Amino acid sequence: MFSLDSLDRLNSNIEGDTLKIGWAKSSLIPSFPTPLAGYGERKGKINIGVEDSIWVRTIVLDNGKNRAAYISLDLLIPPPNLNLSDILKGTNLSDSEIFLTASHSHSSIGGYLPSVVGEMFAGEYDEKILKFISGVIRESLLDALNNMEITKVGYSRIKAEEFITNRLVGDSIGAKDNWIRLVKFERNSGKNIIMFSYSAHATCYTSKQLKVSSDYPGKCIFHLEELPKIDFAMYGAGAVGSMAPKYKILNGKDKLDAISKGISIKIINTIDSIPTFFENRLFSNKIYIKMRKPSFRFNDFLIFKPWIFNYLVGLDNTSKYFSFLKLGDILIIGAPADFSGELVEPLEEFAFSKNMNLIINSFNGGYLGYITKDNWYNKKNINTYETYTMNWYGPYNGSYFSDIIKKIIDINEI
Repeated sequence: MFSLDSLDRLNSNIEGDTLKIGWAKSSLIPSFPTPLAGYGERKGKINIGVEDSIWVRTIVLDNGKNRAAYISLDLLIPPPNLNLSDILKGTNLSDSEIFLTASHSHSSIGGYLPSVVGEMFAGEYDEKILKFISGVIRESLLDALNNMEITKVGYSRIKAEEFITNRLVGDSIGAKDNWIRLVKFERNSGKNIIMFSYSAHATCYTSKQLKVSSDYPGKCIFHLEELPKIDFAMYGAGAVGSMAPKYKILNGKDKLDAISKGISIKIINTIDSIPTFFENRLFSNKIYIKMRKPSFRFNDFLIFKPWIFNYLVGLDNTSKYFSFLKLGDILIIGAPADFSGELVEPLEEFAFSKNMNLIINSFNGGYLGYITKDNWYNKKNINTYETYTMNWYGPYNGSYFSDIIKKIIDINEI
């Protein structure tokens, strides 16, 4: 891991042998009761059962010179207090080779965020739950490492504007991130592994949902894995800030079913036409960033000081980093936040100009709240949850994060 100030063009030493891939999943359903995470309105209620399964899904990539593990958890966010050193013992993987993300389901297990605000959104903290999650991550990672074989790689993006809306300022004045982005890994057998991202929040279920669910991302995966030609699929949340799921007038399970079916059909109809190639370029790392001191902005006149914020939220310097995974001409960047979908289009165009395909994932293991478009910071007649309640580091962070992402794109231009 290195700092933003030290960034320079990547060493061209990212080429190795033909890429290999391993994959695995492990169940995140514990044998003991847990609260649900996602909505403060639930007030820490214990789940009453399982609507559908939740998992840790892992892909490990290896070109003989570099390795990277892409790990997605069916949780609200990956626990910022994970002890990666313990998880990685005996794997010969380093912290910089781990790329975390989440489905961001608002109906998954909670109890792993040890702060006042964490307990508001995810229920009472229980060390046992954090240890359980850590153990499942390790199990999934070890299984993936023991399941490596040569693969081809391909990329595509698919327009899906009908399933997403701008919940911050509305579609009439706000932008949307309309694209499914996916990486296809093709085995010699012809079967496929699909890794995809989409930027609609996993909030088809409301706070009234008291059963554990992976929301629409999990149902998409279910539909994809029903196909004989898809061995394994996984999802990482895209730039979900300011983006909500939409499907006509449907709500709850009906909305979830319609969106997951619609997205999976688009992917299924596309995968056969995605060309794949043998690849030998692979690199991943994490980059420390600097932020202002945090605060809570209750309104324009009442702003809580950093020490109050730290008491309530409990962030520290270890959570302030970006992740990236370079796979041939595909660049996956992980942000430590609900990164706004409004910011994606110019960044993707910038990546295209460098002959790269960009995927931005939110929730890389750190969490700094919401990063929104600068224009809306002081706007009043909008959903100020993102720009006041969950915007912890002051104005201009949309531009700041965008500049960091452009810098990461620059250093990966080889």
